[in-house]
Amino acid sequence: MKRLHYILWGFLFLLYFFCYYSVLSHVLFYHEQHHLFLFSWDYFWRSVASEGIISYLTDFIIQFFYIPELGSGLLALIIASVYPLCYQIVRKILGWNDLLQLSVIPSLGLFFYTLSADRALTLVTGCFLTLLFLYLLLVFVQQYWKIFPLFKIKYTIRQSVRIGLTLCFLAGYAGFGYRYFVRNYKRSERIMLKAEQYVKSKEWDKVLTYTSRYWKSGRTNQLIAYFHHLALYHTGQLSYRLFDFPQVLGVKSLYFPWNSDSRESEYGHFLYEELGYINEAQRWEFEAMVVWGETAPHLLNLARYNILNGRPRVAQHFINKLKLSLFYYKEALELEKQLNGTQLPDMRDVLADVQEQPARFANVLNIGPELEYLCQHDTTHRMAFEYLMSYLLLSNHIPRFVKNLKEFRYLAPTPLPPAYEEALYIYKLGVSEEEFSRSGFMVSPETERRFKRYYALAQGKKTQALQAEFGKTYWFYLNYISPYGSKVVTR
Repeated sequence: MKRLHYILWGFLFLLYFFCYYSVLSHVLFYHEQHHLFLFSWDYFWRSVASEGIISYLTDFIIQFFYIPELGSGLLALIIASVYPLCYQIVRKILGWNDLLQLSVIPSLGLFFYTLSADRALTLVTGCFLTLLFLYLLLVFVQQYWKIFPLFKIKYTIRQSVRIGLTLCFLAGYAGFGYRYFVRNYKRSERIMLKAEQYVKSKEWDKVLTYTSRYWKSGRTNQLIAYFHHLALYHTGQLSYRLFDFPQVLGVKSLYFPWNSDSRESEYGHFLYEELGYINEAQRWEFEAMVVWGETAPHLLNLARYNILNGRPRVAQHFINKLKLSLFYYKEALELEKQLNGTQLPDMRDVLADVQEQPARFANVLNIGPELEYLCQHDTTHRMAFEYLMSYLLLSNHIPRFVKNLKEFRYLAPTPLPPAYEEALYIYKLGVSEEEFSRSGFMVSPETERRFKRYYALAQGKKTQALQAEFGKTYWFYLNYISPYGSKVVTR
């Protein structure tokens, strides 16, 4: 019993560490990506003046989340230490041991508080520092004034009863804690944040693992769809698996139109960066920095984009800030070596040599014209082509799909993906044989046979059989899922 609180402290630390390192690793990732601690007096005074000393110290702790093991251990230690601090404070003030282990409750409460990624960790830091200050104050006071404990409760309870009572309450805390954790654990939040983490590290197979898991649950989410299609392209499957899941969002599953939404602002740059449309990627990132502040991802991206755009002095501004951080210092130095050029190893600006007179403004609501623009100025741009084809299919623009497929045929996969042939057959049914022959395409007999089967099921209103057999076809999307109706857009 004398060593129980030490054992319990160690158990809580190991439990929290395991959770933060595994099922709650996305929480640490989220906080690390949205906070940046800088070692400078200017940052200290600005941070303390605007947000307070607790927020400053919280940012200092969060910077260590960059290393998952270190971050998990540090946060687990802080929250687990709330228990022995409460235990010792109660013991010093009241003079009795906590047989019911009520001191566990504040620690568990703070742990449950961190289950959601968007909750500020200043509460955790503030509680820990307050308890630590109170404990040290009591230690100091007891050395000079014998006023503590205020009173001492004397009781005579058998050792077996005390052990049984303590174990019963600990079992109760464990049962309640497990139930609360299971019921309040946000699986969808974890999937979205882990998908974002792997998008940033360009681990596309892992992105597909998480996004497919979300889609298979029957839910729909624009961010998940956005990441899913990026991963499909980079694994060479976009044209083949575009309709594996119901595309109820239409073209909005491919990109984020600009809606001045603070949450969406930090995601739009991914697609434009991958497309090499650096000016538009920079616009999204700068807007995100205005919303979320000067965090490491925004500073790194803005530095890279300005290097590509030939603005070394602007890039240097962002690099100088990163050089004041602990874990992004090396990345800042690597970027600094690239300042005098306009190329980066893993990025390119496909419009770097395009001079527009007068200046051309991007369409921030509709990505279709931008994809066509990229294809016209870089005739080898496979990603822009595949996204354009996907955009036209999802928006019911079959004639434009055929026109662009003919123009950039050399970029299309060979043989044509099933969805492409299905769209071609729809086009064939709506035009004359002569007009279809001018397109230069043919539809395979197998596709025609499949359509006859599809049409027979549709006419017979055998919806379940139709969905089971043709749910992943473009025909099913056009007739039953498309948010733009079942009519082909001809203009």
